[in-house]
Amino acid sequence: MAKSTSQFVKLGVFVVLGSLLILVMAYMIGNDQNIFRPTFQITAVFNNVNGLQKGNNVRYSGINVGTVKDIVMEQDTSIRVYMQIQEDMLAHIKDNAVAIVGSDGLVGSMLINILPRPGQGLPVQDGDEIATISRIITQDMLSTLNVTNENAALLTADLLEVTRAMRNGSGVLSRLLYDSTMARDLHQSFHNLQVSTAKSERAIDRLNQMIEQWRLEQSALTLVMDDPEFRDQIRRVAANLDSSGQEIRQLTGRLNDLAGGLEAGEGTLGMLLKDTAMAAEIQHGLKYLDSGLVKFDQNMEALKHNWLTRGYFKKLEKEQRKAAKKQ
Repeated sequence: MAKSTSQFVKLGVFVVLGSLLILVMAYMIGNDQNIFRPTFQITAVFNNVNGLQKGNNVRYSGINVGTVKDIVMEQDTSIRVYMQIQEDMLAHIKDNAVAIVGSDGLVGSMLINILPRPGQGLPVQDGDEIATISRIITQDMLSTLNVTNENAALLTADLLEVTRAMRNGSGVLSRLLYDSTMARDLHQSFHNLQVSTAKSERAIDRLNQMIEQWRLEQSALTLVMDDPEFRDQIRRVAANLDSSGQEIRQLTGRLNDLAGGLEAGEGTLGMLLKDTAMAAEIQHGLKYLDSGLVKFDQNMEALKHNWLTRGYFKKLEKEQRKAAKKQ
């Protein structure tokens, strides 16, 4: 009977100790999963969570601060992740922080990293949504690496063809490597280019010296630019040219009108130009006028020699000579 009692006592102690151990382990696990700590919730929307699951860790600057509470597929290209964060992190996580899906090591479980960004921000509140950054997944990296390898293979093949062609002596590059005559010609060309460059530099230096020797202060251009009276004269000349141009345009318009009237036979001048009968009459009258002037000259000459008027003309000539002498 005593033996049975000791066994029961041992069994009871073992059960109690086991229960305590189970409670301690449950508390530790629950504490790690933020079950027995005050928490708040924030969300983030990702295009791809890369295998993230409920219960995965959430880290802030590399420190575990919470867990993934839920993952909800909102659309075909957006997945909302609910994160349960320790309440004492409210003062540290700002609303300008960003979330990114990562992994715990190379082959570890997935997790969410919350990264702070520079700049001032307000502390997050319960239920806030923070920005996200898309993570380059391994499949995309392998695809890019595959394309790079293919391009490298093509480039290597092209380089092999170029190398074979150079060894066979074909192409300009091969001639440069193996043809000594072409190498000498190329060397001479470079030498001539260097000589030409040196001459050009000397010519530019001489030109700069000539420009520096010019005294712009004493040049006529400086006087023109600095003389206000000359500038005023130029402005007046420009104004006069402008007014003269307007008067010339007006005169040209009047001449065009007059020419149009002459072509149409308007006015006396137009009639003289267009009316042939009137022109003949005017020519006939001019002939009579010319003959009359000739007869008038003859009569005046006869009056000079007439004894009645001879004295008058002599007196007139004397007065004309006196006036000429005075002048």
